[in-house]
Amino acid sequence: MNIARAGLIAALVLLPVAASGGPDPRQDLIDGMAKCAAITDGAGRLACYDALNPTLQAAQAAPPPPAAAAPPAATADNRPWYDIFGVSPSRQTTPQTFGSEGLQAPPPPPGTPPAALPPPALDSIAAAVTDYAFNPYDKFVVFLDNGQVWKQLESDTGMKARFQKGGKNTVVISRGFIGSYNMTINDGPAYKVTRVK
Repeated sequence: MNIARAGLIAALVLLPVAASGGPDPRQDLIDGMAKCAAITDGAGRLACYDALNPTLQAAQAAPPPPAAAAPPAATADNRPWYDIFGVSPSRQTTPQTFGSEGLQAPPPPPGTPPAALPPPALDSIAAAVTDYAFNPYDKFVVFLDNGQVWKQLESDTGMKARFQKGGKNTVVISRGFIGSYNMTINDGPAYKVTRVK
């Protein structure tokens, strides 16, 4: 292959790059090199690379590309968005803390008061009845001194509840199966109830 032909191939390959005068000489250089690499003839490929020299110089003289978009903002407590479990490497600021996200927290120093434990869940409560009423189906509604209001379930098959007229009535409400509640009135039988207030 003669030099004239190799030069013609290089000129044809690089013509779109030179003509584009694109805003990014670096991209023009990359595109030109890709086209040169596709030439199978050794002399033509070399001529193509030689013809890229002005594009290379333009790319070297071009200002740096604009900075990439800023990363997403940190969360409200200044953790990065991806640190949902609080194990961000940014929290590991000393050699002693490096890689510590899988370790148990160290015990508190001696003399530190223990953290308050949450109170245990209640299994039952007791309260005094301030008022009560029956619906037409003999199912009761009770108003308690703690502000709560409970009613007997329509599906409860127990006999009609008995309250002391003019006397003090007390109830004990306890957890039943699968989220249900049972109420005893004055230590009597249990009724199925639900809280309405």
